Amino acid sequence: MRIGLISDIHANYEALAAVLDVIVRLKVDKYICLGDLVGYGASPNEVMDLVRGLSEFTVMGNHDAAVAGQMDYQYYYDAAREVLRWTTESLTEANMDYLKNLPYFRILDGVCYVHGEPITPNEFNYLYTLDQAKNIHGFYDMIQSVTFVGHSHLRRVFELSPDEVLELPDENLTLRPDRKYAIAIGSVGQPRDYDPRAGFVVWDSDTRRVEFYRVEYDIDRAAEKILNAGLPEYFATRLYSGS
Repeated sequence: MRIGLISDIHANYEALAAVLDVIVRLKVDKYICLGDLVGYGASPNEVMDLVRGLSEFTVMGNHDAAVAGQMDYQYYYDAAREVLRWTTESLTEANMDYLKNLPYFRILDGVCYVHGEPITPNEFNYLYTLDQAKNIHGFYDMIQSVTFVGHSHLRRVFELSPDEVLELPDENLTLRPDRKYAIAIGSVGQPRDYDPRAGFVVWDSDTRRVEFYRVEYDIDRAAEKILNAGLPEYFATRLYSGS
């Protein structure tokens, strides 16, 4: 089965639409979202309406949790809090109910789908450095054979054996059956690797193949919406640098 994995859309409708236009041509069987539908961007309802109708399931991201009242806003800096408050006031009742009922993680066929690291998923700890991967290695017997994560807005691949953790290049690869993997899939709506293109992954569960993709999108339109909504300019300008 080919699964389109998306994460960290952050209310960027233009990026999501561009990604979905490409994914549909890759003949995926289903879609899974790793959270953070909202925050930073100015199209939360448009994004959520799309994802709700498309995704097999979505797990809760930290921005989703904050808007849903399940996480303290004080975790965020001032500008991010401003967008969270605006989003809370802007969401439709149906979309707010959807956020409130998102699970922190899902396990399907031996694969864990989660926003942050899988050991304490409700704490939204990052998993993008080798040291962070070594932390979950301490729970080797508990973790699934493959874990897909978002949250960092970066692409990372960690291969775990009982004895060690290796960081592999973030490029297309076939997963070994005798290893475990933790894979950060990057961000649709706000990449932070200095490549502004939207990112997503296709996971083939039959061949154990992971494919990384990047897609150009209309950044001008996404940025314009942020400015027109009166949200902090910083969230518009950073889209151009992918930072």
